[in-house]
Amino acid sequence: MAMKEIRVGMLGNGGIASGHARGLTKLPGVRIVGLCDQLLEKAQQLNQRYGNTAQCFTDFGKMLDTVPMDALYVCIPPGAHDGKAEIAAAKKGLHLFLEKPIALSLTVAKSIAAAVRKSGVKCQIGHHMRHALPVRKLHKMIQDGITGRPLFFTGRFFSNALYPAWWRNPAIGGGQLIEQSIHIYDLARYLLGDPEIVSGFCGKLAHGNVPDYQVDDNAASVIRFRNGAIASILCSNCAEPMKFVTTATVLFEKVSVEMELTQKATFVYHNAIPAEEYWNTKTEPKREEVVNDVDCGDEIDRNFIAGIRENEPLLSSIEDGLEGLRLVTAVAASSAKNGAPQKM
Repeated sequence: MAMKEIRVGMLGNGGIASGHARGLTKLPGVRIVGLCDQLLEKAQQLNQRYGNTAQCFTDFGKMLDTVPMDALYVCIPPGAHDGKAEIAAAKKGLHLFLEKPIALSLTVAKSIAAAVRKSGVKCQIGHHMRHALPVRKLHKMIQDGITGRPLFFTGRFFSNALYPAWWRNPAIGGGQLIEQSIHIYDLARYLLGDPEIVSGFCGKLAHGNVPDYQVDDNAASVIRFRNGAIASILCSNCAEPMKFVTTATVLFEKVSVEMELTQKATFVYHNAIPAEEYWNTKTEPKREEVVNDVDCGDEIDRNFIAGIRENEPLLSSIEDGLEGLRLVTAVAASSAKNGAPQKM
């Protein structure tokens, strides 16, 4: 029996779209059939780079009406999400891959989520860190009860770059907290559960000499989850240049995990035994080094296509996209109120 071909369209044809196009062309039975961007030359360049199989457009409505598609990737800046494209595609029965964050406005994000639910289409959110082997392993251990209760999460997203002009504009990109660090906040939700209350502080501390740098460059937050677990998440765009640090420490009753996200992790199985007992018995907790064995970008695309074709469970749903946005916007709202706690 021949494999069903999956025909893919892409709205937004910049660097993120290029990464997905690369991943999709590695998968059998997948063809990129439509590309749409405000700049036609960007669509044409992406088409030339990945097989010349697509029609190119600057008008999304025209692409939606004229090109038969099974799935749509939405790879536009957060502020460009007004919900119209996603809702129209969902109504037409197209499965959706939405890069995060799915919007800057919770109102828009809710309308997209409602359209996805109503249509019943598959929807994957671009939280690629969930697909790293150490993260998948830990999540399975939590589900199987091996870790014991979740206790604490601390995460960092450190960089030092100016990034594109749209990223520095709070009305388009949202900056590091909204556009980048949402990955870390998503992992905290994925591993600890639903947040209950959050308090945060944000500030632009080191980019006053950059005229169009309008977003915060440092943010810190504390989150309490409904199960009692606590998280602390830090993000800074004032760290070491040319180095991107994404790390997390996750503590459970019986296991502690140090993660270099998308790279590797160290699992320590201490079984809730304190140091004194190890000293007395002259033993040590079992340690396990787990190295990521996949390209997370390729794996998230494979998961999406397998979800469409074979009903494979998707690791990040539209609800995850909505709740991740709700969490980071709550941090920003708390900061605007001098750290006042925000209920989730």
